[in-house]
Amino acid sequence: MCAPCLIVLNGAALPIWNGFELVVRIVVRVSKSIIAPFLMAASMVVIASPINASVVIESVNKHQMHSKVSIEATRARIDSGSADDYLLMDLASGKTYTVNHLEGVVIDLESAVATSEHITSAIKDRMMPKVELLKQGEGPVVNGFATVHYRVMINDTIHCSDEYLAPAATENEIVKNFVAAMARGSDGVDAIIMASLFGEDQMCEAAADIIDDQYAEKGLPMRSMDSEGMVSHEITHINQHSMLTNEEMTIPAGYELLSRAEMRKRLADRVKPIQDQIDTMPDINMDEVMQQQIDMQLRMKDASKNLRNEMKTGFE
Repeated sequence: MCAPCLIVLNGAALPIWNGFELVVRIVVRVSKSIIAPFLMAASMVVIASPINASVVIESVNKHQMHSKVSIEATRARIDSGSADDYLLMDLASGKTYTVNHLEGVVIDLESAVATSEHITSAIKDRMMPKVELLKQGEGPVVNGFATVHYRVMINDTIHCSDEYLAPAATENEIVKNFVAAMARGSDGVDAIIMASLFGEDQMCEAAADIIDDQYAEKGLPMRSMDSEGMVSHEITHINQHSMLTNEEMTIPAGYELLSRAEMRKRLADRVKPIQDQIDTMPDINMDEVMQQQIDMQLRMKDASKNLRNEMKTGFE
């Protein structure tokens, strides 16, 4: 998994844990639902405001971007620190939504990881690298949780990251359910086969989607460090006795529900008049521009020379 990243509308990233780095990653990981969007929207319209038991996990990534994940038994919300938008997830169905207050819209992210039919089983068997989460021993206590140190390795030679997992954290059924739901939506097998053509960094990103299947049993990633020993993500606080209202965990009533395609078209339509103006601007003759710059430099050189001569004459 990658640190929660919310990029659908603004292109910004939203961290959760190293695996948790970035939410287009979370966005593209969750499994595709067969439930139509209006069912989720209807279920999230609030009439009353009961208080629900939940867990709130706060974290920070290497760029000092803070995020907060609020988890109930069947729902989760990811905040990246912006008051303008947040991510909502239905853990049972895998549906994921971006709620954007600036636009007054909810975007159904169609949270599917497309299966790669073009990569056959034979190709997978031949090209699939060995990805392992290797236990190294006891880790440090991270923000109140004892951890176990694991190392993510590819083919015994590529050291991707070091993960410090807290088994006690996933003893909480709400946390365990969330971690398992995230893993169900990630599929790094096809990605790592393709990434193997491009380099270690891409392979390690895909490897994170493979080893996250083990987090529900081995523990919550409290700290992630890259191969150079730099902390890339850390959970700073876990409140296992938080109480959240329905308003905090549901789609606001009255917001327009859009698909990603509809939102892309809306943004494209908004930009089109600007693009049309750019298209109607006269072509720039770069040769003329370069000549103008040369002429300006020559004039400045002559002016500087004349100034020096005048100053010299004045002092003689």
